Amino acid sequence: MFIVLFSSRTKIVSLLLLATVICAFFFKDHLTTCYTRHFHGVRSEVTFLGQELGGLTRDEVETIVAAKIGAWQTEPIDAHYEPSFNSIVPELWGYEIDIEETVDSIMSAPRAKQIAPVLKPLLPDVSMQDYPSAFIERGNPQKESVALMINVAWGTEHLRPMLKVLAAGDARATFFVVGRWAEQNEALLQEISRQGHLIANHGYSDAVVFPELTVERMEHSIGETNKIVRVATGQEPEYFTPHKGEYNELVLETISRQGMRTIMWSIDTVDWQEPGVEEMKARVLGNLHTGAIILAHPTAETVTLFKEIIPVINDKGFKLVTVDELLSPQHLPDEIR
Repeated sequence: MFIVLFSSRTKIVSLLLLATVICAFFFKDHLTTCYTRHFHGVRSEVTFLGQELGGLTRDEVETIVAAKIGAWQTEPIDAHYEPSFNSIVPELWGYEIDIEETVDSIMSAPRAKQIAPVLKPLLPDVSMQDYPSAFIERGNPQKESVALMINVAWGTEHLRPMLKVLAAGDARATFFVVGRWAEQNEALLQEISRQGHLIANHGYSDAVVFPELTVERMEHSIGETNKIVRVATGQEPEYFTPHKGEYNELVLETISRQGMRTIMWSIDTVDWQEPGVEEMKARVLGNLHTGAIILAHPTAETVTLFKEIIPVINDKGFKLVTVDELLSPQHLPDEIR
């Protein structure tokens, strides 16, 4: 009885082994694929641009990503130099999908993760760096952003109310400070910086215009102001704007030799003339454009103006950014931002 039972079990085991061998022979590709999908495929519920990729192999994922490359490619835009004014409009990078990095990101993603394309920049042929002494009065029109530049040599009592208005409107600005003012208002300068605003250079004194200075005096004015800002806030100013908007080629060249860029503006509130809020509002909103740089000063009317125009600017789809953000060549597609 024992021998018969053992023999039957042996036959059963042999048949199972034979069946396994046959299945492995005829279905080896399927089994291999199942193994690969389970242990080396994309984890479940991982999505890429709304498409679920759970269980797909690397080759399958690469095919899907490669099919998207044309839809996601944007061409770079060259900086536009205007030699008659020595001015320049900044460039923008283009982008295309980095297939290998995107596939790596998908394959290593945890369960239920949404993956965006990994993009690599396409650089333009002409950039701002090709014309270091050219001034800038606007950002690239393809960026739906505008910048507030606030020149500070006086009006100290209006700055804290102005900061509250900017914070309420989720707006960041660039404060071009006079060195002498910054020296006397270090705590306020630090507060401006802490709130995420950019600090830039407006020369050490507003009593003189730069075209009347020697190169040595211009360099001293710039250097002293930068030092004051750096010590107080840790920021190293990269931008300069001249008093009364007066400059010449020597001024532009001197500023560029300091590793800085001269900034002008495309919209002037003329708030220092106290024309009234309604007139300033008409000047700003009537001339508003993508890439605008809006010049202002700390006055009581300007605080009221900002209260009224910042919501309107936001509603128009413009983002209020610092000058360095406005001039940055990075401009990701809307779906990525």
